[in-house]
Amino acid sequence: MLTKIHMPTSEARVSDLFEDDGFEFAVSMDCEGTNYDKNLDANVLNLERFVSKASEHGIRVVLFVTPIFADALRRHGLAERLPRDYRVIYGLHIHPDNLPGSIAKDCPFLRPGEEYLASYTREEQRSIIAPAADYLEECGVFPLQAFRGGCFSMNDDTAAVVLEETSIRAESHNPFREQYSVTSGGLRSLPVYALSRDEEFRLEFFTTEKLRSMLSDAIAKDSKVMAITHSYMLDPDDFHYGRDGIVDDIHTRLARLIDTMEAAR
Repeated sequence: MLTKIHMPTSEARVSDLFEDDGFEFAVSMDCEGTNYDKNLDANVLNLERFVSKASEHGIRVVLFVTPIFADALRRHGLAERLPRDYRVIYGLHIHPDNLPGSIAKDCPFLRPGEEYLASYTREEQRSIIAPAADYLEECGVFPLQAFRGGCFSMNDDTAAVVLEETSIRAESHNPFREQYSVTSGGLRSLPVYALSRDEEFRLEFFTTEKLRSMLSDAIAKDSKVMAITHSYMLDPDDFHYGRDGIVDDIHTRLARLIDTMEAAR
């Protein structure tokens, strides 16, 4: 377990993201469940290392948490401590095909293997979103400040339910993904930095050098960069690295991106 960083901290707020002039950088992480996190506990135990490094360099981290991951944070004593000790913002993340039994039992309409939240009706989404938000709070994962659907799945019904059933007032997505189809306002949009559907600033995509090149270009253009990564990459020994041929774990990649930003100052 890492030693707490002894630095002055204040509550990280999603409303403060990308409000200044010029280039700004933040990291978002989809904190998954057992559908993607096959080594859930090992990944949770490597999370503090990641947010510690980011916080040490003034980078805010938005953790989009599923109910199953929230339970793991609670079990490991991290849920309430992370936003207190680090620059962490909590958000809600939902894959409807990977819900705790206590939520799924009250959703008889769920279709096996359907991971897109927006494929359900507004009232069906309400039956998923409201108890999921409550579940996270019961696990100590609060306040919830943002929303991201699994695979970026979100439509106008999703946005309406999030506004009506939670205190969340921001959402995040890749604007090029077809799973996102929100047309009405109400939630502040914090899009992932993306050049196309598949060329998004994702820490486990591309080589480390290409990510550094993308970042240098964003710095030159004074862009707002919301990076994205996933909890199943937190354990450097996770099978995804070998399976997908990924060189450099996300901790190493974060450190090299920090070096790029510091060199540009």
